[in-house]
Amino acid sequence: MHLMINTNIKYNESRFAAEMAAEKKGGVALAENGVLYFKYIVYPAALDTLPICKDNRISDIDRCITDLKSSVMFFVKVLQTMTGGEITAIPDNNSYIDKAIVLKHDTSLADKTHGQGFELRIQEKQITIASDDYQGISNGIYSFLEDSLGCMFATSDFDYIPHLQTIHLPRIYKTEVPDFQWRNIYSFEVDGSKNKSCSSNGLSWNTKLRLNAISSDWYNWCHTSFSYISPKEYFDTHPEYFSLYHGKRRYKQGPVDGQLCWTNEEVYRIISKKVFREMAENPDKHIWDISQMDNWINRGSGCQCSRCRAIDRAEGSQMGSLLTFINRLADECHEKFPDNYISTLAYNHTAVPPRTIRPRKNVIIKLCLMPGDCACSYAHPTGKNAEKAHNIVKQWGKIAQHIVIWDYLVNFHNYLMPHPPLYGIAENHKFYLKNHTYGIFHQMAYETHSADAEMSAYLISKSMWNKDTDISTLASKYLKVTYGDASPYLAEYYNTMYSDVLASKKQMYIYDAPSACAAKYFSRKCVTHYLNLIEKALKAVEDDAVLTRRVQRIKLNVLYLRAAAFSLHWRERLKALNEWKALCDSQGIVTVKEGETGKISDFYHKMKRKISVIPYVLSAVALLMGLIIFLL
Repeated sequence: MHLMINTNIKYNESRFAAEMAAEKKGGVALAENGVLYFKYIVYPAALDTLPICKDNRISDIDRCITDLKSSVMFFVKVLQTMTGGEITAIPDNNSYIDKAIVLKHDTSLADKTHGQGFELRIQEKQITIASDDYQGISNGIYSFLEDSLGCMFATSDFDYIPHLQTIHLPRIYKTEVPDFQWRNIYSFEVDGSKNKSCSSNGLSWNTKLRLNAISSDWYNWCHTSFSYISPKEYFDTHPEYFSLYHGKRRYKQGPVDGQLCWTNEEVYRIISKKVFREMAENPDKHIWDISQMDNWINRGSGCQCSRCRAIDRAEGSQMGSLLTFINRLADECHEKFPDNYISTLAYNHTAVPPRTIRPRKNVIIKLCLMPGDCACSYAHPTGKNAEKAHNIVKQWGKIAQHIVIWDYLVNFHNYLMPHPPLYGIAENHKFYLKNHTYGIFHQMAYETHSADAEMSAYLISKSMWNKDTDISTLASKYLKVTYGDASPYLAEYYNTMYSDVLASKKQMYIYDAPSACAAKYFSRKCVTHYLNLIEKALKAVEDDAVLTRRVQRIKLNVLYLRAAAFSLHWRERLKALNEWKALCDSQGIVTVKEGETGKISDFYHKMKRKISVIPYVLSAVALLMGLIIFLL
């Protein structure tokens, strides 16, 4: 099943305000006619203690306190903006306060809320949001604002807050925990340290989306093996520490990094000694990654020495020798640091699980669905890449107790090529959960803005929290509140593109070029239709500079298709290229693909030269044909 944006249900703020104003049987009046009946937000007194910086780092608990502190102030601001009433934030002094929203840090809820979840009680005299963890309280705030009061934290610099002068809420008592324990979207838009256009309240969009990777138990993340045994330090004196590749010890395998020899006893001794020292020095971290270096799908492999090869052949996968090493380290870790975990990558040459070796209970497998396919769900694959992803998820799900899925939602060579966000989100998340997945790392473009990233990030974050989220209807509301009167045309734009992708029966590959899809969903005819819809969207909001700018962000993605198309229509390509460059400049977009060669200016000049050659080539061909005809 492939989701389309639900165009039958159209969000209307006035209708929503009327629904919120209607009295609920046995319900609770939060505000009436611009007067807030609940006068206080009571927060844990510990928030008034400033976070302690150690070695220029903030501990996880201090970061959560800082985030919750900002969230409380944001909570006040939203309720005042929403209703026009007044409400005050005060610290908890252990006394009962009537008509208050109480944010409660309650460690007795550990078995119910599990750190990330929360308990919500809406009663006549008090609304309580409680959790055993400060981040759980933050999550409760944003859940209450979205699910109970209709807010949407739609982009990094736009929060939709409906105007509701009268609010009647039903009585509620519920406990809510996220479906995925660990949730990350690796995206420029979501990363507050890179994207400076966060909301004016100073909170990162990451926090509002209830993602928890920013406050993480991870000491390090991936491709870490050379950080423990670096070629610079060890290769000259101990080449045997590194992989045997095509008959020679190497730390480079052509254009990609080589690997370590996982069966070398000294390699184990050096890494284990460093890891356990790090664990002793960092008691607030609980996950250590020891994983292979980066390589490409068909370039690079593990060590081919006789010991590594014997294990790998017996296990039918080069994960055999790596997981043997990881399990040994995990066993020793369990004895010395029983609360800690060892993680590793199942990636490219290690993606297939071994036949008989099983990850220990304290091992986390980060399963990379490379190369992936965004044109279908992995639960019901239609292409070979999706079939591969489906199979390895199920295979690892049978033998591993802790899996983090590394999901690719990006085109690394074409950040600004349209990347429809709805395919398979809900189905994939349900499929992952059935296969021992406790966390997801959704990768988008991390260097700069990419096509459709903000809507994708919003919808994905909701689905990671609750796998049963109605993505189709949520997308409809998202477009309405974010793009106003342009939303019907944008819904048609996305739905048309989805239909074109499905009809093409092509994969959406992470390195696709626009020309690869030129005969299908990015054909000249399709792109012309997409541009016509976007022009209608721009016309609908032409008097609103903010909405116009948002729609232009979508337009530049389609202009990129037209400019980069495999087409002899050089005038329309050149016109599109110039408009695209102007929009990129106005939007502050400077990168078009991954790596140092991806600068917008370089791409622009290179593409302009290519397009400018076309009329001369056509003239030469015409001249040659004329000469041939004359001679005949």
